[in-house]
Amino acid sequence: MLKLFGACLVVCGCSGLGWYAVMGYATRIHMLGEVEQALYFLYGEIEYSGSDMIELLDKLSLRGGYFGSFWSGMAECLQKCDGQRFSEHWQQEIKKIPEIRNLKEEDLGLFLEVGENLGNMDRYTQLHTLEIFQERLHSITGQARAEYREKAKVSMVVSVTAGCLLALLLI
Repeated sequence: MLKLFGACLVVCGCSGLGWYAVMGYATRIHMLGEVEQALYFLYGEIEYSGSDMIELLDKLSLRGGYFGSFWSGMAECLQKCDGQRFSEHWQQEIKKIPEIRNLKEEDLGLFLEVGENLGNMDRYTQLHTLEIFQERLHSITGQARAEYREKAKVSMVVSVTAGCLLALLLI
């Protein structure tokens, strides 16, 4: 009876690892979607209201989500006016997001590029730059969704199969 209980624990543990991997893929998609919505929001606010960056970041922080603390941290950094560049604050605040490990290097690189180009130029150049980032992010999000469909099933099947094989070996 004890062996059977141990085998069930092994199968459940391996299944849990597979589920953890699947949730990482899903978190990546949600984070990319949140960034995409933020870029659309920034574009609209810059184009139509002409708000300053601190006000925009405060509005974004009210939305919450994975990047809520990031946006509020960026607003606080800009209010301090400590002499650092916007992009330096951007990089520091990104490191504070715990779920950032779910993003790939390509995703993170794009997000860092947004920070380097945001707030540095005139309004029309900034809008054009945001359009380019939106297009790039849209294609990355599409790729992430395709990867999720492929990898989610494989991760679950492999983890459950590995758990069953380990349980058989241990019995």
